[in-house]
Amino acid sequence: MNPNKIMIATFRGVGQVMFQNNALSGVLMLIGIGCNSMTMCFFALLGTIISTLTAIAFKYDRENLENGLYGFNGTLVAIAVPCFMPINIWSVLIMVIASLTTTLVAHAFERQKYLPSLTAPFVIITWIMLLMSRVLPVLQQSGVAVVETEEPFSLFQAVSFNFGQIMLQGKSIFTGIFFFLALLINSRKMALESFVASMLSLMVLFTPFVETHSVNSGMYGYNAILTVLAIANILNTKSCVYIKALVGLGLSVIIQFVGLNMGIVTLTAPFVLSVWLIALYNSFELYRSRAKVGRSKS
Repeated sequence: MNPNKIMIATFRGVGQVMFQNNALSGVLMLIGIGCNSMTMCFFALLGTIISTLTAIAFKYDRENLENGLYGFNGTLVAIAVPCFMPINIWSVLIMVIASLTTTLVAHAFERQKYLPSLTAPFVIITWIMLLMSRVLPVLQQSGVAVVETEEPFSLFQAVSFNFGQIMLQGKSIFTGIFFFLALLINSRKMALESFVASMLSLMVLFTPFVETHSVNSGMYGYNAILTVLAIANILNTKSCVYIKALVGLGLSVIIQFVGLNMGIVTLTAPFVLSVWLIALYNSFELYRSRAKVGRSKS
């Protein structure tokens, strides 16, 4: 691949975090990350480049490579390093290895057709990194006491952070705005779906045991957005698309609630698990319809 195509594939890789096969979408997402943290922006770009170059080195599927499908997990796992670890030579080395490994794991998922990889490589590898940081002091951030006080619900902040938390960004409302624009310039349909998903996720405010702070921070919205976008646009869903998307949204919120209350760093696991459940149901529906056709012919 020539340098120009590598650059486009890299930016598409960033965009594919939210299923946008568009280099400009990726650029807008990087700008959004930069609004929150320039360090995370640099790591995101570097992680995407590493994972993309790994796919080139191993001569993986050319079309998937050019569409950024080997890059987005590298984007996320690279952002996770400055999010959860101090920046030093060891954490940088881990970021390089992790970004490279996401490509290998994503390629391994291609060998089966039942479950899409989505951000599973990012979740698996980041959980491993978090376990490493528990036993290696050099990877542990200095503890900062966080006192959570009661706060009023902020609709604008919650919706913005719902988008921002897709890439672990929870400090700047401009991040969410740029992420939404990245969707809008590529697909108005997906932008609308994501906005509706974000609004629906706010219904958790009316359930007990959910803190307003968590909702304002976007902790219940980002998995819901990804779930709806995946089910409505990525899965081979033949019937009741938006009903299944709503079911998936509900599942992602429930899984997130359980995970947060268990003290688990959930990342995008609720999104992955919810979409996998719908994908398995789709496979069951397809099997049942084929069996029905087979019986009618006999």
